[in-house]
Amino acid sequence: MWHYRTGDLIAHKHPTKNKPLKIGLIICDDEESFTIKWTSFDKVFFMEKEGDIFAELNKTFLLGTECFYREKEESYLFLLNSMYLCEQRQHQRI
Repeated sequence: MWHYRTGDLIAHKHPTKNKPLKIGLIICDDEESFTIKWTSFDKVFFMEKEGDIFAELNKTFLLGTECFYREKEESYLFLLNSMYLCEQRQHQRI
């Protein structure tokens, strides 16, 4: 079961190369699910350089929001950075 929370930075990794394909931020969560707003993607992997049509399709479909159910854990998501440390919300230091 995933324990990701709102504010966590998440990556969707390549299944064999173990590198991030998409990076996003969890924008909301509850007991059953969490939603990721994808903010960036690997432009080489997703054929950004092959033509304008791919660039537009990537922006439309890859940078949208996606909902994940906590019970259906997949191994391709991993935590990059968390807003929480030891169950307490971190405060930004100046």
